[in-house]
Amino acid sequence: MAGLEPFFGHHSAVANNTDISNTLSGYPYCMANIDRAKRTRKHFGTIRQMPSGKWQARYTGTDGIQRVAPHTFLSKKQAEVWLARKQIEIEDQKWRPPELGKETVTTWAKRWMATKVNLKPSTKADYEKRLRVYVVPRFGNTYVNKIMRADVQAWVEELIESGFSASTVRHAVGTLSRILNEAMATGALVANPCQRISLPRLPKGKVEPLTLEQVKALAYAIEYPEIKPAGHGAVPPGRHHFPEYGLLVRFAAFTGLRAAEIAGLKIKALELDKGVVRVTETLSEVGGYLHTVPPKTYQARAVPLPEFLIEELRNHFNTLGGDVDSYVFRSPQGTPLRWESFYSRHFKPAVRQAGLPESTRFHDLRHTYASILISQGAHPRAMMERLGHSSINVTLGTYGHLLPGLDEELTRKLNQAWSSS
Repeated sequence: MAGLEPFFGHHSAVANNTDISNTLSGYPYCMANIDRAKRTRKHFGTIRQMPSGKWQARYTGTDGIQRVAPHTFLSKKQAEVWLARKQIEIEDQKWRPPELGKETVTTWAKRWMATKVNLKPSTKADYEKRLRVYVVPRFGNTYVNKIMRADVQAWVEELIESGFSASTVRHAVGTLSRILNEAMATGALVANPCQRISLPRLPKGKVEPLTLEQVKALAYAIEYPEIKPAGHGAVPPGRHHFPEYGLLVRFAAFTGLRAAEIAGLKIKALELDKGVVRVTETLSEVGGYLHTVPPKTYQARAVPLPEFLIEELRNHFNTLGGDVDSYVFRSPQGTPLRWESFYSRHFKPAVRQAGLPESTRFHDLRHTYASILISQGAHPRAMMERLGHSSINVTLGTYGHLLPGLDEELTRKLNQAWSSS
């Protein structure tokens, strides 16, 4: 990204200042602290005059290694001030081996990514994209100990001005922050410059559940698609009836499962005699490869099935064969469901055919399920468990605006309870 090269001041020029107060400029130490260190310094570090007449300072860090100041000083007093500063850092437990910070963000990013062995493939791909597109172009060649909070804030403003969404900006900064936290953990940094950064606010997501009439129209359209000429969104040749996809739409609207959970659903996960579906794994496509991983919150769950779905699933099973490890929903060729292909070839054309808003997403079927539960008076805790949310706060934060009707109903029942007592 042009114009985003970081700018950092160069502090070696302090060696040429004869005024001691100038030597302290840019450092978080007051004269009282310097005086404190000078009174106790005594044998801390050594100072010697070189043949050139300048002064050289040495000290031993907490790791037992002796280090030389990165520059020489015009006077002995300047060298003493510099040593006093190092002594304060050590006494206040803020000293870090200087060479640790002299590694670039790219180096630390590779080191950090190497520790993420348990990430889901999709999550890892997201991190790699953020590094490649946002973080590395701005800070890749910068030493981690040279990044200032002002630099991060300027980067945020540049991203916003470039038209990136609030979510993208926050994710980019969050990725850089995680890398710098890794550097802090090993002593390369004292503080993370990504902290206390002003970030753009996320717009409140708008939940748009479908009505039951819209669900029926969508299910019919995807089961009986209009025949279109070959090209993008065209129905695959040789087949123009997809009852399993009509079932898939109804299944999503009355179970609330996520797209990847439906794609990864196997016959053995459906316990029709008990009337439940057990969500234990998902199937997602990353970089052209299919990956089977646990659900989003890593928590398996059981979701009850309505009777009409149980009967439809029994009939659907008769077309699948007896392998319990087979996927319930497949491509027209009988292979595992690749969601991007399903979405472009079947779902979006069905949305248009059913006359639904172009903005309609498959995820809106999950919102439809939540709205049905709310209309039936479901407790938020039960909704949380069925939807597989990580906490009840997520459930209330997402669907709380749909609850006012229930609040009125509760008030009505309170009045009814008092009147009948």
